[in-house]
Amino acid sequence: MYYFIINPNSRSGKGMEIWKRLKERLDREHVPYAAYLTERTGHASELAARLSAHGGGAVPKALVVLGGDGTLNEVLNGLSISSSVTLAYIPCGSGNDFSRGMKLPRHPEKALDRILSSSQVRYIDYGILSYQSKHPAHRRFLVSSGIGYDADVCQNMFTTKLKPFLNRFHMGKLSYLLIGIKRIVLCKSANGCLTLDGGKKVLLKRIRFISAHVQKYEGGGFRFAPGADASDGLLDLCVVSGVSRLGLTFLLLASLFGKHTSCNGVRIYTCREASLSIDRPLLVHADGESCYGQTEIGFRCEQEKIRFLC
Repeated sequence: MYYFIINPNSRSGKGMEIWKRLKERLDREHVPYAAYLTERTGHASELAARLSAHGGGAVPKALVVLGGDGTLNEVLNGLSISSSVTLAYIPCGSGNDFSRGMKLPRHPEKALDRILSSSQVRYIDYGILSYQSKHPAHRRFLVSSGIGYDADVCQNMFTTKLKPFLNRFHMGKLSYLLIGIKRIVLCKSANGCLTLDGGKKVLLKRIRFISAHVQKYEGGGFRFAPGADASDGLLDLCVVSGVSRLGLTFLLLASLFGKHTSCNGVRIYTCREASLSIDRPLLVHADGESCYGQTEIGFRCEQEKIRFLC
């Protein structure tokens, strides 16, 4: 039995059109399924929590997400990790960094082909971001989480009219690049201390951003963590500090090809967990979802806890 969670507004409103095409095939081939359309922010988490709450049967459920990385993140945050639910994904967003990192088919029809024909399950990692809201809070992520410049770009992606326009021409990566260059002028920095695995401390000045990765890509194809492995139990941290705005511009362009790691001001660390304390609030995100401005955050990796149908 396949349980579909569909974001009809994904890919600037084309999610519903894509689902209708896939539904026709499922009906034609008499595939057993149930479908649930998201109606608001957070609804995918509620649906995932309900559908995974009674897992543990002999035959695992297949929970198929149709949407972008944000929809996938909502499902992850509602999912009962200890259940027998197997997660599957049909990319239908503008960034699709998870599917790019996992080497999944880009086209929804081919992604559905793979899901219906495959019985191969891979266990993959997920990350946990810890931060302070009104109370101590946590958010899971499957792609990346970050603080500073990359979170600033993610937040502006939600409000720009450029993104839906470029999505019509399948140019989502360009919207991130253009907004990214614009936000370089306005981006803030902070000084702070990064602690790795509870031991090694790294003092940092003029932090532009720090991103923690389960997957290699972020922002629609920027390879900030070229060595990331989704099943090694480690986070790859991309730390950018002490660079000028011009240097950040070149770094951003170089990251399209994963060549930024040799740029001045860039350091890559691998760890199971990390914590950061900074002297002024910077914006934070998890899989592109805003977690507001923070001065104290933590990252942690949970190894191979997600059953993924690939």
